[in-house]
Amino acid sequence: MSDQADSLVTRLAPYRETPGIVAALLISHDGFVVAADAEPDFATDAVAAQVAGAIDIGARLAGELGQPEAKYISLEFNTLNVVLAPFGDELLLVLVGAPSALICEYRLNKTGA
Repeated sequence: MSDQADSLVTRLAPYRETPGIVAALLISHDGFVVAADAEPDFATDAVAAQVAGAIDIGARLAGELGQPEAKYISLEFNTLNVVLAPFGDELLLVLVGAPSALICEYRLNKTGA
């Protein structure tokens, strides 16, 4: 690993210290892993490739809404949440973790009220 990659992995370590975070990735905008700190069985390359697709969809939606690209994207699943955020000018931070570790700040009211 290069010194730059080692430095980036070191910068990911604090995210992984949060209980429930299973992966912290830095990826390029085209979906390639630049640095990763993840559980041993986590499919970093596959997740990064799929995240690139989500970013593309977000960019197209922003265009339809007349907005600049989304700053953050949050996805909530039953047992894992994913947060995508800018990391400098060139990279994206991808955090994957238990809902208790990556809680979204809003919820839709299921009763419709």
